[in-house]
Amino acid sequence: MTPELPQAADHEVVVTGIGLVAGRLTDPEALFDHLAHGGTLIEEHPLHTDWGVPSAVSAHIDPQVRQNLEAALPAEAGPLGPAGVLAWHAAAQAWERSGLPRRLESDRGGVFLACNRMVMEPSELTALAGHVDFETGTFDLDACLDADDGPEPQRLRRIQPDTATARLADWFGAAGVMETHADACAAGGMAIGSAYRYIRNGALDVALAGGAESLTTLTSVTAFHGVGALAPSQGREPARISRPFDKDRSGFVIGDGAAFLVLESRAHAEARGARVLARIAGYAGVTEAVRMTSSTRDGSDYAECIRAALADAGLAPDAIDHINAHGTSTEANDTCEAAALHAVFGPDARIPVTGNKSAMGHSLANSGAAEAVLSVLSLRRQRVLPTLNFTEPDEVTRGLDIVTAPRDVPVRAVLSNSFGFGGQNCSLILAQAG
Repeated sequence: MTPELPQAADHEVVVTGIGLVAGRLTDPEALFDHLAHGGTLIEEHPLHTDWGVPSAVSAHIDPQVRQNLEAALPAEAGPLGPAGVLAWHAAAQAWERSGLPRRLESDRGGVFLACNRMVMEPSELTALAGHVDFETGTFDLDACLDADDGPEPQRLRRIQPDTATARLADWFGAAGVMETHADACAAGGMAIGSAYRYIRNGALDVALAGGAESLTTLTSVTAFHGVGALAPSQGREPARISRPFDKDRSGFVIGDGAAFLVLESRAHAEARGARVLARIAGYAGVTEAVRMTSSTRDGSDYAECIRAALADAGLAPDAIDHINAHGTSTEANDTCEAAALHAVFGPDARIPVTGNKSAMGHSLANSGAAEAVLSVLSLRRQRVLPTLNFTEPDEVTRGLDIVTAPRDVPVRAVLSNSFGFGGQNCSLILAQAG
């Protein structure tokens, strides 16, 4: 029998708004429905084949959708980079759905954006290299800015993730705390977790928290292929490439996207009559430094993070009804995560496990935020989304209840994991509004 969830605390943290953009879709419910019907966002990228990269598929933002979002930016947003444009739309959507006034006008609001640092494209790197004196190790910035082949002077500031954080905070009047997280694949979850802690501790009443990435570029694809993280795509149907926890998994599919949640203290939300969608019940962020691209293979580091989140929520493992796994479809990550789930929940625990990246790709800093949004909708709809392409486990992933078709089950608490390169580990626990 599942134990009762703990009673509300003085500064209980609730979710009052969600927003998202992914593929051709620009709202969370449409994405949830698409995934519930076995849909995918993964397809051939219009430029990757021309570039000749080995991984020519991605979960990219549709070019027309991106163009429409750029056109819809208010003048006050100023110039934003590709990830910033996505962040603006998802954040504005979440804020509007929360029912908050357009401007908070309070120092008790904050913005927490996850977005990994800018990646320059080959043409820009080549231009910069022309102004480097490799003997002395110096860079002639003035000559670079004056040169015809140099970067546009304002571009570097525009594409810095901090620029979007500051402009969102100014637009919504929520500049009490501003944080930009670049914690690799765990950044989205850590941004939400940080906002949760500020509200729970009474320092903030409202926070806009989420992530955004625009990664389907030549530099990013080449870099991740170089470290062996991307699944090969030649001769394979795009929708069948990402296969979390399956014995034939071969790497992840890169993606773009943005997702945001509006978090509030329950007292603040109830005082204004807001609709409460869910609550953030627990969070843990744990760092380790085993290897740059993998953690302890017995899953002990991931297990430590999950146990810490459960302890923060005051929950026993059997209070979790669904696990939204990190599930990248890489051999190392899935092995570590499966071992951790066995360690925490038991070797034969029948908790439904979903790997959203099988259909959405891996958008790094955004993934944890997008999966948190989908977890909110699982709590609202009492429905668990499927994992695509899982057919047979290996020795380590055997025993997990990998969901392969939409499943209607009672869902009161969801564990959502994000485990990043460099040992950045994050677990969120989301629960019914209560």
